[in-house]
Amino acid sequence: MPEQSSFRQTDEKHVSTEVQLLEWSPKMDLIALANVQGEVVLHRLSWQKVWTLAPPSESTKVHALAWRTDGKVLAVGYSSGAVLLCNVENSTILHKLEISGQVTCLKWICETLSEVKNKAADGMEEEKSYYEDKSAEYLPKLPQLSKSYGVSSKVQSEETVEDTKKLKDQTDLNILLVGNAQDRVELFAYGIFPVGVLDLNQQSVAKTGKILAACLSQDLKLLTVMVESDGNTADEKLGYLLSFESILLASRYKEIKALATKFGMVSTFLQYLHNTVKQMSEAWEDILLEMDSKLVKFAEEKYKTASGTVSNDFLELLMFGTPSAELQAFLLHELTEKGLKKLGHSIETSYSNIQKMVLKNLQSVSQAISYHLNDIKGMALWYDKFGVLGLSPQSVHEAVSYAGSFMLKTVELQQVIDGSMKNFKAFFRWLYVVIQRLSDEPIPAELNKMTQQDLNFVADFLKENFTEEMDGSQTSGFKLERVGQYLKNENLQDPTDNSSNPWTQFVKTSTHVKDSPLLFPVHTHRSLVQMENQLESVINNALFRPSTVIGQSLQCKGIYPLWKYRKHSSSAKEEKVFVPKISQFTVCSDSTTYQYTVFTTKPSPCELLYVARQKANGLSSSSSSELEVIAAKFGQLGPVAEVENKEDVHRCKHHKILDVSFYDEKTLSLLLLEDETDGLAVLAQVPLSALADTQYRHINSNQSNVVTDGDDIVVVDVAPHVDQMNFRQLEDMKAVSFVVSGTRKVACVLFSSRRRVRLFLMDVEDEDDDDDDEEEQDHSHSNQDISKDGDVDEDEDKENTSLENSGIDG
Repeated sequence: MPEQSSFRQTDEKHVSTEVQLLEWSPKMDLIALANVQGEVVLHRLSWQKVWTLAPPSESTKVHALAWRTDGKVLAVGYSSGAVLLCNVENSTILHKLEISGQVTCLKWICETLSEVKNKAADGMEEEKSYYEDKSAEYLPKLPQLSKSYGVSSKVQSEETVEDTKKLKDQTDLNILLVGNAQDRVELFAYGIFPVGVLDLNQQSVAKTGKILAACLSQDLKLLTVMVESDGNTADEKLGYLLSFESILLASRYKEIKALATKFGMVSTFLQYLHNTVKQMSEAWEDILLEMDSKLVKFAEEKYKTASGTVSNDFLELLMFGTPSAELQAFLLHELTEKGLKKLGHSIETSYSNIQKMVLKNLQSVSQAISYHLNDIKGMALWYDKFGVLGLSPQSVHEAVSYAGSFMLKTVELQQVIDGSMKNFKAFFRWLYVVIQRLSDEPIPAELNKMTQQDLNFVADFLKENFTEEMDGSQTSGFKLERVGQYLKNENLQDPTDNSSNPWTQFVKTSTHVKDSPLLFPVHTHRSLVQMENQLESVINNALFRPSTVIGQSLQCKGIYPLWKYRKHSSSAKEEKVFVPKISQFTVCSDSTTYQYTVFTTKPSPCELLYVARQKANGLSSSSSSELEVIAAKFGQLGPVAEVENKEDVHRCKHHKILDVSFYDEKTLSLLLLEDETDGLAVLAQVPLSALADTQYRHINSNQSNVVTDGDDIVVVDVAPHVDQMNFRQLEDMKAVSFVVSGTRKVACVLFSSRRRVRLFLMDVEDEDDDDDDEEEQDHSHSNQDISKDGDVDEDEDKENTSLENSGIDG
């Protein structure tokens, strides 16, 4: 072990369940762990648990983790094909993606085109986006959903109700890449808006299979995909690197950003609408089910005795004031005065709550959705900017029209609620008076008078709701109320008749108006729930089209067979499943942007590490089809002169590679293993400059020979380039993998048992030179986004003090 190292061990912790995946937050001292039970656990650097996210189902496992570049959202990819975007503050699910097949990889990148363009302006005024959202000036804020209903266990504040996707502070475009086991890579702007689908079967690349890794360059011009395909025999696997040019994505990044922002708003409002309808369904309970069942039982008895019908009994009571013996027994012993009061109170409370939600929540969010869809319609009409992305004015207009139809349905429901409340009040008042008379109880003076209009109304109510009787073959219910049918996912059983409405009659008779695209169609027989589901479908149909167009625009520029692996054992149990170590990243230097893919070709621990790179901003040139590859090996770490001057220092002469990860644009982090008896694991930082540009071998596209099988790949021993301050032997541990964060300067090494981890601070020497005031200010800034609410806020001051005392740089 070197006498000094810039790596400082801060802790070693036990984990209760075997860990499969680890991922550091890029902006905060938080690490996400996925275990074999499918759980995701978030820890601080001090190993204080922040929250635990349970798996969607018992058999579902986590296959990939990725942080949004601002550290506020964690993406979790599951074996079921689901990708959940979690709020780092409290694990709330912000958004859910459904991918066909198992999720195999996740990668979240942030574009740098706007940054590069601003630098190129060299002092000129920063270019402003030609689109600016002004909805806040025209739309009222959505009211917070009631806490009395269980739509969400974590009620959001009024400030976040319109930013549930956490997009408010996003200034640069970021894109989430999702790879699956069935030849597909899908791209999502801000993790929610689909902006590209790469289907290898439709690309005619003839190299399909499981997606091992996918990365988009930060200038959005180059998409590289690592694919594992079947070889010529059952025990053979081939690894390919596929390069795709994404010019449309790069050239229209501002338009995509504007569309993604709009989609995020619409998606937020759709979720709000869904929660509102769910709360309305909870407010409307089966309040009349008990009375309905009693009426059915009463009807059965009358059918058996052939003594008439229920509706006749009620009409006779209304006309003559005298009930039949059966009806009198039903009113006094089955329905009862107490039961009638309770039923009336329940109906009035439920209808009142639903009415408030329709007026305050449903109509407000409907207007917001319509506003933003009209905004998107305006974008779609600008073909040169948005039309080329596949945004169709016709499809968006259809969405706008259906949003208008949904607004009409909310108005219709409001009218039904008004009428039903008046109906039930009159009907129950009449029944209450009847029961009081039959019981010889005094009747309040205000209830004792009924006008002819009241009698006519009750008669109409009985006619509408008591017409279904027993027919001897089945039992029919009674239509006692009309609101509940709007909250079911089925056609309305008793739709509203608007044929006598003057406006409806005018539209039908007007030749010029009835076919006008400006009028919203009325879907008479659809329920509110059906309209909600169809609205979401129509919106997705309109806004998902750019994903297909951008996906089809991706041009394959290179197919490179990187490795071939063949099982040497006849029994699968005798040989480890080969999973190559892969790390992909973008390095920008001056006018050149390189997309790096670092990978291994043998099971860990292995001898060689391969580094492949390709220019991202030169794809259209003649040399763009070339890939540059070099191999690295690790002999004796540290400059030879240092060891010669210290005869008592033991250095292993050869190291093998356990794992590799990107640290920053100048450095690779590696987990090595000393190739000797009882060899120790070694954590090392390797400068990319150790691989000279002149040593890379140029690989032509579409060659048949496997790149790493040849002898012409230059193998460089980079160990002498590792300074003694940049590696550390890990005593008393058998390591299997690790994760690092260059922005947070931290590392976490996982034991081979997968039940224990060791934590390190990197670059401690540099941090000790910083002023204490600057360190405290930077660290406070890094944690400010997690200081509002939720479990992350607990003991925040204590945690900050702990981290500052550890010497971590903010």
